[in-house]
Amino acid sequence: MEAEMNAELRDGGTLVIQGVLGNTPQAVTLALHQVRAHLDRRPPFSDLDLSWEIVVAEVLNNIVEHAYADGCAGTISLHLTFRPDSLRAEFRDTGVAMPGHTPPKGMAANLDVPIADLPEGGFGWHLIRTLVTDLDYSCTEGTNRLALEMLLSHAS
Repeated sequence: MEAEMNAELRDGGTLVIQGVLGNTPQAVTLALHQVRAHLDRRPPFSDLDLSWEIVVAEVLNNIVEHAYADGCAGTISLHLTFRPDSLRAEFRDTGVAMPGHTPPKGMAANLDVPIADLPEGGFGWHLIRTLVTDLDYSCTEGTNRLALEMLLSHAS
């Protein structure tokens, strides 16, 4: 399975994009391209800045790299609700639960070090937490669910 993202414009100017994708980097890339294509066809969503894509891509990549790190085949369910000024996103998978059943805090990068000493990884969650206004994670009966909300800006 690669990715299949469908869109529906609802009353009140809400655009819902949802679908299922495989747990591979290629499926993540394809899903993001499909979401972007749906947004590009529907003003006022066609001029959103890229903050939504950074957050969604980071979460999806974390699921692929960590929840499915054992190489088992699996899928990711993605449900995005775009309003002109906000996004609510929900991700579901059946991979390994987050340690402690809590999303990592993440850390800001210390860039005041020699290039060879720059740390690798751990910054994605800091970025996610910086950009979102609400974050909720649960793991119930083998299903991980991460929901988040964020404000959206329009490119000028």
